[in-house]
Amino acid sequence: MWVRGGPDRPEGPASWDNAAVSHARQQAFIDAPVERIWQLVSDVERHPQWWPRIIQTECEELAEGCTYREVVETPFGKTEMNLLIDGLDDCRNLSIRCLNTGTFVRFGLTQAQDGTFVDGEMGMDPMGIGNRLFDAVAGRRYFTAWMRETFAALERAAQREPSKA
Repeated sequence: MWVRGGPDRPEGPASWDNAAVSHARQQAFIDAPVERIWQLVSDVERHPQWWPRIIQTECEELAEGCTYREVVETPFGKTEMNLLIDGLDDCRNLSIRCLNTGTFVRFGLTQAQDGTFVDGEMGMDPMGIGNRLFDAVAGRRYFTAWMRETFAALERAAQREPSKA
């Protein structure tokens, strides 16, 4: 896996460009077809199987504007979160925002030769004083580490997935 990433702030409408927001961005080439990566990223019921810190999900429908429930291991213990599918473009883009904390994540996928170029962003536009304090003290470091762990886990999961012939 080729990786480029860090706390840089990209420009454009799909990026999070608020200086008060912690933000981590990472890019990688994963040696797996874009359809396989999309299958892992877009099936929120499977997130606990590969995505670090995700323990459980309950999702009735995956569509832009729908919400689902997720249990996540946070620095403060297990937390139940309500998430909004903020953007969904089949096999290209998935954006999720936590309605409880302001945490956000975006995956952009592009087919590249025989693999997939993945552009990921994660961070927090903190809601509430506790989240603002956490974000100011540890947000950037926390989300950079979580993004790095997420990319490594996504690559491992993609390598385990059977090829569809």
